[in-house]
Amino acid sequence: MSYLVFARKWRPQTFSDVIAQEHVTKTLRNAIESERIGHAYLFTGPRGVGKTTTARILAKALNCVNGPTPDPCMECDACARIAAGGHLDVLEIDGASNRGIDEIRDLREKARYSAAEGGYKIYIIDEVHMLTREAFNALLKILEEPPDKVIFIFATTEPRKVPATILSRCQRFDFRRIPSSIMGKYISEEAGKEDITIDSDALSLVCRASGGSMRDALSIMDQLVSFTGKEIKGGSVSKLLGLVEADLLADISTAILHSHGARALDLVEEALVRGYSIEELIDALIGFLRNLLLSATGASGGITDLSDSEIALIQQTVAGVSDVHVLNILRLVGGASDQIRTGASPRISLEAALMTASKLGIAFGFEDLPAVVETVAVSAVKTNDISEPRVVPATDTVTEPGSNADTKKIIHTESMPSNGASVKTDENNEIAEKDESEKEKEISIIRSVSGLFDMIPENR
Repeated sequence: MSYLVFARKWRPQTFSDVIAQEHVTKTLRNAIESERIGHAYLFTGPRGVGKTTTARILAKALNCVNGPTPDPCMECDACARIAAGGHLDVLEIDGASNRGIDEIRDLREKARYSAAEGGYKIYIIDEVHMLTREAFNALLKILEEPPDKVIFIFATTEPRKVPATILSRCQRFDFRRIPSSIMGKYISEEAGKEDITIDSDALSLVCRASGGSMRDALSIMDQLVSFTGKEIKGGSVSKLLGLVEADLLADISTAILHSHGARALDLVEEALVRGYSIEELIDALIGFLRNLLLSATGASGGITDLSDSEIALIQQTVAGVSDVHVLNILRLVGGASDQIRTGASPRISLEAALMTASKLGIAFGFEDLPAVVETVAVSAVKTNDISEPRVVPATDTVTEPGSNADTKKIIHTESMPSNGASVKTDENNEIAEKDESEKEKEISIIRSVSGLFDMIPENR
C-alpha cells in the first residue's frame, strides 16, 4: 500500500475522535438518537478543523449497517467504503471546480433517484461558497423540499459568501480553531503510536505554526519526520520552518529595554546573517514583545500555549521592567511594521525603530516628572500687615480654573502680605530673577517628555 500522510492516516473516524468540536458532535449525536435528522447542514470554520471529516462521519452514522446510529461500527462494508471515499450513495463534490449551473442541475436530477443501497443519499459539497449565483438558485427548490432520505452537507471557510436564501434552509454549525493544548496532546498521542518522540519545545512550535489547523500541524509533522527522523527537537522545527529563535528575540528585547541601542543593531545584523528576512524578524519581535507585555502585566493566560522554557525566558527578560515601558516599545515597533513592508529601505526602518525604542529609557508618570518652578507675580494685593514671603513646597498643587481636573500645575507661591502693600521685597526679586539657565533646563526636560508621550502641555 502507498504511503499515507499523517493528515489522512490520523483522521478521526467517529464522533468521539473529533477534538475541540464537542458543540457540533454532541448536537449531531443527539439528533441521530432522537431521529431528528435534518436534510441540509452547513459546516463553517477555518481550514483543517474537521468540517469534511465530520461530514464523512455523519454519512457513516446514517448508512452504517446498524444505523442510523451515533456510533458507526467501522467494520461493515458501508463504513469501510465511506471512509475510503468509494460509497455510491455518498458523493463528495468540489464546489470550486463544479460551480456552474449545469453541474448543479445534473446533481438535482440525480438526487431524485433513491439511494442505491437503500440508505441515505448524501451530497457533501466542499467550498460551497464558490458556486455561482445561478447555481445557488438552482439548489433552492431541492433544498426546500428534498426527496426522502437525501441529505446535503455544505462545507465552507467563507459563510459570508453563501446567499441568505441558502443559509435559511440549512442547520449551521460553526467549527472553531483547535487550541494549542488540545492539539499538542492529540499529536503527542498519535506520534507515540508511530514511535515518534517530540519534545515540548518542538510540539509548542508546531502547534503555533499551524494557526489552529490540525491538518497544517500534521503536514508539518510529516516534514519534520522526513527532516530529522523519529526524534524531533525544537531547534529542528525552528530551522525547518524558518522561525526566529526565542533566544535571539530575547537578546534584542533586552537590549531595547535597557537602552543598549548599539547592541540591538548588532543583533539585527546577526539575524540577517542567519538568513532571516526583515519581515520575519519584525513579525517575530512583535509577537515576543506581546508575550513580554502579557507577562509584565500578569495576564499569563495569553501565553499558556508556550513551552515551560519559553515562559521562563520571557519572565527572565521582563523581570523588573514596567509594563508601560514594554507597551510603549511594542506600540513603536508595531507602528513601524507597515513602513518596513512598504518602504524602500526596510532595514533602515527597522533599525530606526529599534534605536528610537531603546531611547525611551523608562516610562514616565506624572509623579516621576521633575518639579516645574514658576514665579507667580502678585501685585496690588492689600492686606493689613506685611509678612515674610512663604514658599509653598513643590508637592502643593493647584488646579487651574477651566482646565481638566487631572491636569495640575506645580506652583511655588509667595504668601500674601497682610498690610496691603505690594510685594516688592528683596526675596521676591531673588525669586523673580532665578537663574535663567536652570529654568530653561527644567522646561527642556518637560518639553522632551511631552514630545515623546504627548501627555504634558507646554507651559512657560
